[in-house]
Amino acid sequence: MSDIDGSLKSLNEKLDWIIHRLNYLESVLTESQQYPEVVDFLQSLKLGTALYGEPLKTLDRIVSARHLIESISQKDEINKIILNYIAVKGPKNISELTREVGRQRGKASRTTIRKKVKQLVDSKALVKEGNCYRLP
Repeated sequence: MSDIDGSLKSLNEKLDWIIHRLNYLESVLTESQQYPEVVDFLQSLKLGTALYGEPLKTLDRIVSARHLIESISQKDEINKIILNYIAVKGPKNISELTREVGRQRGKASRTTIRKKVKQLVDSKALVKEGNCYRLP
């Protein structure tokens, strides 16, 4: 694991811990009903903290995708497009992946995309969740 991976995971864990603690404080103060202005402040603070979490998770997916692309033996353009798109946009289904590959390459076959995604799932580069695929 590189320094970037470790730093991203550490930041994500710390943000999750902070949000968990803010939720706890908010619930205690809401239950006591003594300091409503503090509860409002905590809600704003929690929202601000969550805003930092999403870009960090996106960056973590991008770094993971980069490692996957570098590790895949066949440096396939379609695989790169699929992994990059899922890294940036999150879990996607076959139709969404086909549209994106078609947008970037000019053409895309649903059958080809399905085969490529199956290969990526078999090689553990992607994980299937329902009808969507995500990075592990």
